[in-house]
Order: sequence, then structure tokens, then C-alpha cells
Amino acid sequence: MLGVGWPSMRATFGQPLGALGLVLLALTCGYLAGSAASGFVEARLGTAAVLAAGFAASACAMLAFATAPDWPLFVAGALLLGLGAGSIDAGANAYMALEHGARPLNLLHAFYGLGAALGPAVMTALLTAGAVWRVAYAGMVGAELALLAAVVVTWRSWARTRRSSVPKGPRGVAVPLALVGVSLAMFFVYTAVEVGAGQWSYTFLTRARAVQIQAAGLAVSGYWAGLTLGRLAAAAAGDRFGPLRLLHASVAVTVTALVLYWWGHWLPVELLALAAAGFGLGPIFPALVALTPARVGPTATSRVVGFQIAAASAGGSLGPAGIGVVLQAGGPGLLTPCLVAGAAVFTALHLATSLVVREPG
Repeated sequence: MLGVGWPSMRATFGQPLGALGLVLLALTCGYLAGSAASGFVEARLGTAAVLAAGFAASACAMLAFATAPDWPLFVAGALLLGLGAGSIDAGANAYMALEHGARPLNLLHAFYGLGAALGPAVMTALLTAGAVWRVAYAGMVGAELALLAAVVVTWRSWARTRRSSVPKGPRGVAVPLALVGVSLAMFFVYTAVEVGAGQWSYTFLTRARAVQIQAAGLAVSGYWAGLTLGRLAAAAAGDRFGPLRLLHASVAVTVTALVLYWWGHWLPVELLALAAAGFGLGPIFPALVALTPARVGPTATSRVVGFQIAAASAGGSLGPAGIGVVLQAGGPGLLTPCLVAGAAVFTALHLATSLVVREPG
């Protein structure tokens, strides 16, 4: 909702257009701290405590957004929202990986895509109807409190884990730090490619390929729709293929689609290639999380997933920013080579990990 509501928000606080950068910085810092700390909190207090703390922090943040009388309190709310979101993301992903596997993980991330699409639509509808932007965040206070209540009511259920059934990590002794480092690099590169493709494709298509703005907007919508459909398809496939084979297939589709996006100088091909890239990218994040318990062992999973989510957040911020610097210096036509290069790096990391670590499916 933030992107759509920002013009109205900055007018409320008398801030320049670029002040959004400070809000995003506060969000990112909070998200990194919340996700990185979630595994340690989970080890001491359990998954329910991580989720409850995250929803409580998010509810307070939404309340700050809805009522903040001045700019500093609004920025503080952004920091608190990042803390809550990071805790929820890491806690939910770790729980799904340990308890349920790839299929529910793909559904979890598909619903992320649906929520990301719904938020801007709700804010647009409210502003069009003449409501102030604060109304949307007041409604989100109720949503966060409802989620907090749901966790409290089901508190004991979150404690009934089945971690003993999860395959132990390599040799079942210690978590290999090199493997964790490669894993964090994979999450960083993946989100850099995913977010970079979504953020910069409109500029690339309109300025480098002379595509009309309506078609370019449709292409970007198709990309995010493809991402969600890819996760729904992976969830439908369930455990028949296993997360590793799904990951192999997704990487192959992604690389092929991005190369086609680079070389296909015809609008129908570009539209199809970008949507196919989204479809290929969609299952990768859930598959990586689902493989984590087998790779590092169940004991370390919550902490490692927390760091993975933090690395993904950093990649989603720094990757598109780095691509922007390249495009500023060399022109928007360099987007596709950047995306293909990122996909190639991810593929190399994926293949190296698959060769070193023996794991099921």
C-alpha cells in the first residue's frame, strides 16, 4: 500500500518525494533485525512467540501509521513494521519447512503474491472514493490484531513439532558454515533478480524497446502473475517431484526465459518471456527454504532460515539499486544482461550445492 499512498502521505507530512527512501531504509533495517533474530527467539520461546511478537509489532506499526501526528513517529512506525514483518516471515518459513515441506511453502508464498496485489488495489479504491490514506492502515490494525488473536488461540498447536522426522544435516554433527554462506548468497542473488526484473522491466521496455506504456504495464503485471502462478503450480505438484527437482526445473525455466527476454525483440515474445521468467522464479524461494532442514539439520533450521530471509531482504534492496546504477551509467538496455548474469550466478551456486550435498528429491 505504501507505494500507492505515498503521494498523499508526503503531502500530509510536508515531505519531499525522495523522503520515501528514509521510510524504506527504516523498513529494511527493521526487517533485517527481525528476521535475523527470529531463529534465536524461536529456539528459546517457540514459533508461536515469534509470530505473536511479529503481529503485535506490526499492529503497533499500523497504529502509528494511522495516527502519527508528525514525521518522526511515522518513520519509527516503519522501523517497527520491518521488525514485525521480518519476524513473521522468518518464523512462518522456518515452521513450514520443518513441519510441512515444499507444498505448503509454495502456497504461503503464493498468498504473499496475492496480498501484494491486493494492497495497492485497496489503497487505490479508498483514495478514489475520497478517503484519507490513514483509513487503510486503521483497517490493517484490526487485521494484525486478528492474526495475533489467532496465534494466541492456537498457541499449543505451534509447539507440537515433528522435527525428529526431519533428515539430519550433513553427518548430523555441525552446520557447515561454507554451506550456510553459499545458501545466503543464493537467497541474496535470487531476490536481486526477482525484484530487479519486477522493478526495472517497465523502464526497460518503454525506454530501451520503445514499448507503449500500456503494454509495458501489462508485461510487468504478467510477470508478477506468473510468479504467483508458478508457486500455485508447484503447490499443486506437491511432493510428487520433491523440492530439489522442482528447483532444478525452476532454474532451467528461469534461465531460458531471461535469455529469451534479452534476445526477443518482438513484443509478444517479450511479454511471454517475462511472464515465463516470473513463473520459473516463483517456486525457487519456497524450494530453497524447504531444503534447508535437510541441508543444515532441524536444530539449526530456524536460525539459518532467519538469516536466509535477512539475506533475501538485502538482495531485494541492494540488487535493484545496483542494477539502477548500471542502467544510469550504460542505459536501460543493460537490464536483461544484468538479469541473465544474476541468473547464471545463481545457477552456478545451485549446481555447486547440489553436487556437494546429497539430499532426497
